[in-house]
Amino acid sequence: MKALNTAIYSRLSGATALTSLLAGTASVYAIQAENNATYPYCVYSLQSGLDENMTQNRTKDMLYFIRGYSKISNAQAGSIDAQIDAAIHHVALTVTGWTNFWLAREESIELVENAPTGEQVWMNGGLYRVRIDLN
Repeated sequence: MKALNTAIYSRLSGATALTSLLAGTASVYAIQAENNATYPYCVYSLQSGLDENMTQNRTKDMLYFIRGYSKISNAQAGSIDAQIDAAIHHVALTVTGWTNFWLAREESIELVENAPTGEQVWMNGGLYRVRIDLN
């Protein structure tokens, strides 16, 4: 959903407490960071989504994975995650053509990966449930 992706991007890239921890204001990416992106950065992606079909109104229940990456430390990735949470959890999004009536963090995920270069990359993030209703 382009409108929902735009709303999430706008919220994250407009959160100055978050972007101040990133490599720059353009360090918020949809689905995957650019090749050779400068750390630290934030990525969000749709994990699942469905039409609820419980009423006459069209409602969608979407699950987004929003996370921060750092090459410096797990603590830095955790700080980014905390600012993502502050910007998103229980905060209504403005989604063109839709009403956002629920947005909440459901799960936390933390891991470290070893890049092909041998460097460690830490990731901290969460799964966020977004429920929207067609206007």
